[in-house]
Amino acid sequence: MISEAKKDKLDQEEEEEIETAMDVEPNQLILKWKYKDVDKKLTFDIDKCIGCNLCKLVCPVDAIEIGPVPEIAQGLLDESNPKIMIDHNKCCYCMLCAIVCPNDAFHEHIAPEGQIDLDQYPHLAHFYEIEEDKCIDDKSNEICQLCLDARKRNRIKDYYKIQQECPTQCFKISSPLSGEVVLKEHMLWKCDPTGCKACVNICPVESFFIPETAEEVKKYGKIACDEDNCIYCGACENSCPDNLIIVERREIKIEDPKKKGHYPWIDGWIRNIKEIITRRVVEAGKDQIEIPVIIEEVKEAKERVEEEVPQLSEEEKKKLQELNEKIQSLLKSSKIRYWIKDGKTEKVGAEVKKVLAQSKA
Repeated sequence: MISEAKKDKLDQEEEEEIETAMDVEPNQLILKWKYKDVDKKLTFDIDKCIGCNLCKLVCPVDAIEIGPVPEIAQGLLDESNPKIMIDHNKCCYCMLCAIVCPNDAFHEHIAPEGQIDLDQYPHLAHFYEIEEDKCIDDKSNEICQLCLDARKRNRIKDYYKIQQECPTQCFKISSPLSGEVVLKEHMLWKCDPTGCKACVNICPVESFFIPETAEEVKKYGKIACDEDNCIYCGACENSCPDNLIIVERREIKIEDPKKKGHYPWIDGWIRNIKEIITRRVVEAGKDQIEIPVIIEEVKEAKERVEEEVPQLSEEEKKKLQELNEKIQSLLKSSKIRYWIKDGKTEKVGAEVKKVLAQSKA
């Protein structure tokens, strides 16, 4: 039996043999991992990232965080800024992010070649369907060539172009995720579709649009989502600066390679991929919980508080509303957002005090 001291020494020696690093190249982050005779490299392509959060949801070690997606989507920051942040010290190089990415923004490189075959792992089903009897496979046609190349790995932006220009209309986007895009109607007064356009700009399949005709505005309101093409990736939800969009994912199609032989890691991978719909499961569970006693107590407490609080006059309510609108307008400005992002709360507080002082004058 190995003593604790010897075990600690062996663990330390093993840890010392693992080498990790991260290189930054134009439009790429390259994470490197080496242990004995195995080299792993994970390349993140900044230009291909669509700003969804699928990689973050499946990451088993919480190594991925969403970056300044709203600012990038609005054009306040250059698109060369990464939409996600990766902590290479946490990354375990499992390559789950490469498996679920809908636009091939992650690439795995494992040496020696063939030692690890990702085809043995579960992955999201394809984001497309093809009517084979209509496909002409014309090697002289640019779109046909793009289609043949893009089928190898999920590339949703290319799929949208192929769907639009396929010479026989045999190609169609079909997401392995199903669900619903919900707009918070009671908060849509915050939406500024002409000045913001974050959801419109970031959607890889152009599902979001601004209603233009009177009939469209009456039907949809300020902003709308055509879910016929929607892949429920979540980019729109991450891009909205006012948190007005919810992407509810209800089901997910996973290609399971168990038919090729059962490997010990398959169950773990399927469990992590299913994290993509975890929020839906959690919320559904909450809806089933009955708490009538608590609800009644809160209701009674609210009534008591309302009786004790002095009521505002109509003039006072109007002034309060005007003040609230001024503060909300201030907080929406890009200057304030940058200060909040950089933690410069004293500057934010000073600007708010100015608005309050002006309202009293």
